[in-house]
Amino acid sequence: MVCWSSVVTAVSQAEIYIALIVALHGAVLAMRLCVSLYRS
Repeated sequence: MVCWSSVVTAVSQAEIYIALIVALHGAVLAMRLCVSLYRS
């Protein structure tokens, strides 16, 4: 059970890490879009 819980924790941490990267990338794209629309 200890090994299983550690695997689940590792997977959940990886999913959170990937989710943060995706959210950050989306925020950067949104900021670029707003800047381009503001300049035009």
